[in-house]
Amino acid sequence: MGGCRVGIIAVALAIAIPLLMASAASPISLHREPVPIRLAILHGPVPVSGIVLHPWNPAGTVAGSLAVTANATLIPVGTDHRVTNNPDPQNEVSIAMNPRNGRNLLASANDYRGYPGLPGDGWCGVYSTLDGGRTWLEQLVPRTGPLTQVTVSGDPSVAFDADGNGYVTCLGFSRTLNDNVLAVSKSTDGGRTWGTAALVEGTTPNVFHDKPYMAVDTSSGPTRNYVYVTWTRFISGPGECGNYAAPIYFSRSIDGGLTFSGPMEISSAGYRCSQGSQPAVGPDGEVYVSWVNGNRAVVVRSSDAGRTWGPKSTIPMLAPGEIYGGAPRTPHFPSIAVNPVNAPTGNRVHVVWTDRRFGTADILMSTSEDGAATWGAAVRVNDDLTNAQFFPWVAASETGKVFVSFYDQRDDVNAHDLAVYVTASADFGASFQKNVRASASFDPGNWFIGDYNGLTASADFAYPVWCDLRNGGNEEVYIAGPLTLSPGLPRMMNP
Repeated sequence: MGGCRVGIIAVALAIAIPLLMASAASPISLHREPVPIRLAILHGPVPVSGIVLHPWNPAGTVAGSLAVTANATLIPVGTDHRVTNNPDPQNEVSIAMNPRNGRNLLASANDYRGYPGLPGDGWCGVYSTLDGGRTWLEQLVPRTGPLTQVTVSGDPSVAFDADGNGYVTCLGFSRTLNDNVLAVSKSTDGGRTWGTAALVEGTTPNVFHDKPYMAVDTSSGPTRNYVYVTWTRFISGPGECGNYAAPIYFSRSIDGGLTFSGPMEISSAGYRCSQGSQPAVGPDGEVYVSWVNGNRAVVVRSSDAGRTWGPKSTIPMLAPGEIYGGAPRTPHFPSIAVNPVNAPTGNRVHVVWTDRRFGTADILMSTSEDGAATWGAAVRVNDDLTNAQFFPWVAASETGKVFVSFYDQRDDVNAHDLAVYVTASADFGASFQKNVRASASFDPGNWFIGDYNGLTASADFAYPVWCDLRNGGNEEVYIAGPLTLSPGLPRMMNP
């Protein structure tokens, strides 16, 4: 494996505070409020982000200079590739593919190598490749804009717009202060450099903003390149979670990530004890958001770019509980994808989740063919019927193919070690091909491996990405692929 050291080059962009609260040249000043909400949410019914619960360096050692690396390793047929190569953990990953260049991928993770000059802890890691995954540039999101107010960041997710610009969203907070922000950074060069972070949401009294996720409209319509972010607001005081509430909020940018709209709640009474939201965009700019609320997955749709929202639809979930008794924890959030190929009756929307109705932890998927108004019967995705599967993610390509990735215990006789499996559907989710193993087997340890993995797809190909512990128990990001849908069985091949 070859490597080179490079420095992070921050591209200075003007930042505008949303809602016209400040001009683009105004300094960012975030209100600090002594809020008790973090204590309230630590042990409540809704899981707070793992990076909030799991500091990596409680002794507070200051991180040294940033080691940014480019790893060069060919992807042999049928194997996977190491994205990160650092002795500190990386977990909770996402991935996106540039629609203008399928060899340009972005991945992100909670990265515990520590931001230079801060106490060593988690920060948003972002990794880019311009050659289909053969080499990766590892970086931390620059501490700019509202991120200068915090000392820890995490829960990153990545996306591309229709013009090939990359985006990463970050949760930011401080462990000893009450600062808490959500921010989005933009790259115009495939992820090699990142501009000044824009503020999505700032510190709010008696509120903790948590677990953001993003999507970007890549359609050719009037909402092309709109950027959407959803997250959970933990609100102190009596609520649907007991001594707090946890509604889902939404914000959008219509100017390429420079400014964001004021926060809008998209949950409502009866849905304010929720977590794990994920936005997705349809072929004509429709916006969907999924999340978990108790024993159901919830989906809501907007046909006007998030200005208004239609009625909620729900899918029953029988979550299996903690796979490892909580060490590591395994919360069960749904994942959503909107198929670019519509049904005659409307958008095809796919939702996957982990379910125990058949006796073990299985991956199930339900598909709507009328824009999430109604849902078809649940289909079991995994073809192993006796072991646990969890952390599913779903992606649909422009050809209508549907791919699902997940962790799987089937290869360990003791039902403990994990491997990543991927499967594909050529009939819009009515059936799935033989599951294909995409990773080595590894012990998940007993710390924190994130709350989800990621998957992206294009045409007949898909790239799964995940947290992997094969190298002496060190948590690293790995990618396989791409998986291709063959006339017979899906197989792994070179990009």
